[in-house]
Amino acid sequence: MNADKLMGEDGRLKVRETIAGVEEKTSAEIVCALATESGRYDRGESLAGLFVGVVAVLLAHAVRLYLQPEGSWGELPALDPLWQVLIVLGGFIAGTLLASFFPRLRGLFVLDREEEEEVARSAAFVFATAGMATTAGRTGLLVYISLRERRLVVLADEAALGVLGAEGLEELKDNAAKLLTEGKFADAFVKVVEDAGAKLALSLPASREINPDELDNHVLFFHPRP
Repeated sequence: MNADKLMGEDGRLKVRETIAGVEEKTSAEIVCALATESGRYDRGESLAGLFVGVVAVLLAHAVRLYLQPEGSWGELPALDPLWQVLIVLGGFIAGTLLASFFPRLRGLFVLDREEEEEVARSAAFVFATAGMATTAGRTGLLVYISLRERRLVVLADEAALGVLGAEGLEELKDNAAKLLTEGKFADAFVKVVEDAGAKLALSLPASREINPDELDNHVLFFHPRP
């Protein structure tokens, strides 16, 4: 799954036009971001490698027992410790590489809490680096989707958070959950932006004199991660 290739031009244009339309009614600055994944998860890769290494050495012992001549009364020589170490090491390397290339395998060794922390960290990083923390009225709003972790984060700067509140941000996420489950990521962005915009326009209306578009309306894409 690649964030750069997942959303077609029609989807990108749809989100961009939605943001532009909403920002005509409110002084809020809204940015949408889509990431393939949010964390490197080195620990998960290492655990996968260790698991494969242990399985490999157990299989080596099983094969030796299987190949022992039937009816033999002789004691089976122990597998040389050096060979055991080499087998575990080879399995560890192979497992780590497999987990690196196949995120689903790596995901088996990653805790939900770890995923949640990585998604929150990446969303905060995007919020800071995209200039959302430096808007004139502190009205930035970030809608961040991380594909591999299947998580949506909505972050708001001071003024926007004062309008939406923490419960309001959670409500925005809940309302888009079904669309995310169906893989309709552009529609999920549109849903969150429109719902948030309707509330923000009431308390943070666009200035009649001037309403500069401080941030670009295009979707930010990150592959593999921010």
